[in-house]
Amino acid sequence: MAKKSRQKAIRRWEEYYNESDLENWQRMVDALGIEGHYPSKRQCKKAIRTVYVNIRDFLEAVARNEPVPRHKNFRELQYYTKSNHRFYAVKKIESGSPLSALLRDLA
Repeated sequence: MAKKSRQKAIRRWEEYYNESDLENWQRMVDALGIEGHYPSKRQCKKAIRTVYVNIRDFLEAVARNEPVPRHKNFRELQYYTKSNHRFYAVKKIESGSPLSALLRDLA
């Protein structure tokens, strides 16, 4: 996928996962490969918080219809993100959106 079309696809997914309805929360749980049924946003958020995923990697994988790369724990995610400069602009994420559940304080 060319860089411009990849960026366009990522923007579409950013918009999609920044909407806060239950259906989008459930789609995100599914995209992350989390098994189970989560009938509320709160349950979806709890499930999403159990995985360690780089947001940029998540958006790129979803745009390419590929499995989302996961990290074993917070420290692994922190090291990967910092050493590969794979940060994501927090200001792009709507409060209360499914993407906000992936945010971690990497300081």
